[in-house]
Amino acid sequence: MALWLYLHFPQLQLDSLYHHDVEQQPTIIVTGRGHSVVQLNTEAHKAGIRAGMGLGAAAATCSSLCVHEYDEAQTKQRLVELAQWLYLNTAEIHLSGSCGLLLKVSGMLAMYRDVTEYWQTLQARLHAQNVHFHFSLGYSPLAAQLLAEAKLDIVCEDTKRLDYHLGRLPISALALPNKQLQGLMRVGVKSVRALFAIPMLELGKRFDTELVHYVGRLRGKLHHPVTFYQPPEVFERQLTLLYELENLDWVAKPLLKLLIQLEQFLKLRNKLTKSIKFTLLQRDCEALHLEIGSAEGEYRADKWQGLCLLVLERTQLAAPLQSIALSVTEFCEPDEISSDLFSERCGTMTAAGLLAVLQAKLGVQAVQGIEPRSDARPELATSLCAPLTSKTNSASQLKLEPMLRPNLLLPQILPLQQPVTLIQGPERICTGWWDGHEIERDYFIAQDESKRWLWVFRDRQQRWYLHGVFS
Repeated sequence: MALWLYLHFPQLQLDSLYHHDVEQQPTIIVTGRGHSVVQLNTEAHKAGIRAGMGLGAAAATCSSLCVHEYDEAQTKQRLVELAQWLYLNTAEIHLSGSCGLLLKVSGMLAMYRDVTEYWQTLQARLHAQNVHFHFSLGYSPLAAQLLAEAKLDIVCEDTKRLDYHLGRLPISALALPNKQLQGLMRVGVKSVRALFAIPMLELGKRFDTELVHYVGRLRGKLHHPVTFYQPPEVFERQLTLLYELENLDWVAKPLLKLLIQLEQFLKLRNKLTKSIKFTLLQRDCEALHLEIGSAEGEYRADKWQGLCLLVLERTQLAAPLQSIALSVTEFCEPDEISSDLFSERCGTMTAAGLLAVLQAKLGVQAVQGIEPRSDARPELATSLCAPLTSKTNSASQLKLEPMLRPNLLLPQILPLQQPVTLIQGPERICTGWWDGHEIERDYFIAQDESKRWLWVFRDRQQRWYLHGVFS
């Protein structure tokens, strides 16, 4: 007989809210036309608020109350995140509604000593997500669900003990239509144990076949069809803020919480990523999408946080910030060959790491690479390229006589107006006749009266110009 584990999350949306205060404010989640309370935190319970209470009564009970409307889509998304988080330990997971996960335990016990060790592993992973949950084992999906929703919180393989706790449940705990529940209560069936005492043949005569099938699935005698979850290889997380923020300086802590989840996600899969998408959801305004890249694959939360904060420094909000989201769709493998053990490191940051910082600080388009071109004209000797992509020209590998060239060329060639002393030269450059940009110049290295080293040239008309400065 298959063994199932059901996890019931009674306040999943409330657990997803980010509290940036040490002392949490009384917070409730309301739904329905009457705005009744469906989820509340410990502070709200201490203030006297109870589940099912109307919003008006709750507001009268506690003046400093934080109210959020129930969001089913957000709750389901958080449930999918939990299923993806547990998928590394359990291959067969079923999403049950919007607040429950059903796990097939039977096939996973071969990897653990016993069910207790398996549960301790799952429990540690759930505690890392900071969610409240109730749980129970059962020999049918329905039995495990009923016991977990009844807050049994027991991990036990004993069939008699599980049947005992299941029989103690009231008949109202069953997911049956009101008509069937009333019919059972009229004949004196008030508990699940009393329902099980009725023979299946007699139950089919007194009631319809739907009840017979339900009881058969509950007792594990009939097949219960279950669709198992297949997680996509993407990372998507969203965090709703408890308070609206108008200053992006306060985003650092909730952002770090998402980045830590990303780090755990990547470490468990031995993956890296070169780009993350950061979304700021503003009140009554379009979402602000920020894409942060790293030239080399990265997984560490502190490294990504540093890049994100540099991007946020040049970002302006159009409206108060309500929630933030983080997504990653592309991953890369870590390099199998590490750097040379005996190579001397000149600094603590690689070239790719420096590039990522500059792009985050200045913008992607503001950072360019330079690559050489096989052209003798100084203005055309180099060209812009994508950073860290320039390749060494085969011609430059030849052993040629080194030529002195200034690091800084002037944006525009200027007439030479101050007296200079010629130190080295001339070096004649006569080329470009084939493309309409012909030059004929004699270049010299010179020094002016302030001892600056200059790169000057004389054209065919014996006019002198300043082209560069040696740094």
